Amino acid sequence: MSIETPKNWWKPLNKEERIWLYIVGVWAVILTIMMPYGHTRDHNISNETWKTTTKAYTAVSKAFIKKYKIGEDERGVPIVDARNIPEGKRGADIFLIATRAWQFKPHFILKKDKKYRIHMSSDFYEHGFSLQPMNLNYQILPNRDFVVTMTPKQSGKFMIVCNEYCGPGHHNMFTTLEVKE
Repeated sequence: MSIETPKNWWKPLNKEERIWLYIVGVWAVILTIMMPYGHTRDHNISNETWKTTTKAYTAVSKAFIKKYKIGEDERGVPIVDARNIPEGKRGADIFLIATRAWQFKPHFILKKDKKYRIHMSSDFYEHGFSLQPMNLNYQILPNRDFVVTMTPKQSGKFMIVCNEYCGPGHHNMFTTLEVKE
């Protein structure tokens, strides 16, 4: 047995292999072009994050809830009517807090076609923000203010659920976002 590689041990590419390599090459070029394309359209949600403290964010969100609260739902979660909040240059700021009592506060009532900036933070654990059925998913961490800019385009009730396991009350962690004309 020889330790040298025998001559002509390989076979030249046949027609099917050349076609396959051509298709793979073209597909690789298309995918490379598509990567930056997604960053130039409205495909990605806004990525705005601010450093804060749990104490400061909790105070701001409680003041927001106190100012715009119109009642409570059957679980005792405050209901905030955000339709009359002044819309600034970048949208109306509304505040959502994920609490250690396994609740999202508050329940929002929003106006259709009005631009909102939803600020989100947690007061203790890591949580998830999942707006269904739009399938908008975000991670919420303590000491961070995550901002999602959105403009509701259809009326109805939408669920916000925690999609990050956060403890024994995780299955009860939800609220609603109601969009009205």
